[in-house]
Amino acid sequence: MNNTVNNRVQNAGTVQIVTVRSVVPTENSFWVLYGQHTKPTYLEDAGDGQFAQRQSGLKVVRKWRNAIDIGSNIGQWTRPLAKRFDKVICFEPNPNFRECFKMNIHEPNVQLYPYGLSSHEHTATQGTNATYLNEKVGDTDPQGGDIQCRTLDSFKFKDVDYVKIDVDGFEIPVLKGAAWTLQKNKPVVNIEMKERKRPQIVSECRFILQRWGYRFVSRTRSDEIWRKK
Repeated sequence: MNNTVNNRVQNAGTVQIVTVRSVVPTENSFWVLYGQHTKPTYLEDAGDGQFAQRQSGLKVVRKWRNAIDIGSNIGQWTRPLAKRFDKVICFEPNPNFRECFKMNIHEPNVQLYPYGLSSHEHTATQGTNATYLNEKVGDTDPQGGDIQCRTLDSFKFKDVDYVKIDVDGFEIPVLKGAAWTLQKNKPVVNIEMKERKRPQIVSECRFILQRWGYRFVSRTRSDEIWRKK
């Protein structure tokens, strides 16, 4: 364990947990905020951050300029993406996850935006440890909360070669607000599609991508890879 950790360590199965914020994470260690946590907690080995899902998309990437990480959470995808791309642009609306993200990610080529992405500009609500907006999956109406939502297109990003989307039921408005970005840049899209849990949302997302000239490439667990024809 990192030698900056001097506090008592608690054993939780095979995972060691500490709550010292001066720890500098190693390759697979992260500050996390799971459902049972009330504050950022350090895990010496938090896993590989869905390595298989990520690799299925990266193997079809042709250029390595800008990647967009939508729903970056605590940065488990961000860290490996930063090693491959010139720049990683991240969006995470939950302030508690952003606190962990800032302790986990120190790469100079990463930029974090504190917004949710949607089909238009509005506000939304979000629970302390929630990864979805508006508290109810599939609800995309403005809720008057403290989460600011914008469209991806409003940022006018260029040279985008890869987009990862993991927003737990908010995929449709994210895609609708990214129409210009996806059609202009033609990036590889790595999108979480939980077909059994949210079949109607998945079906609509596929329709949107196909309408924009994207074709399905592969599926790894709940993640699908789409590439522009």
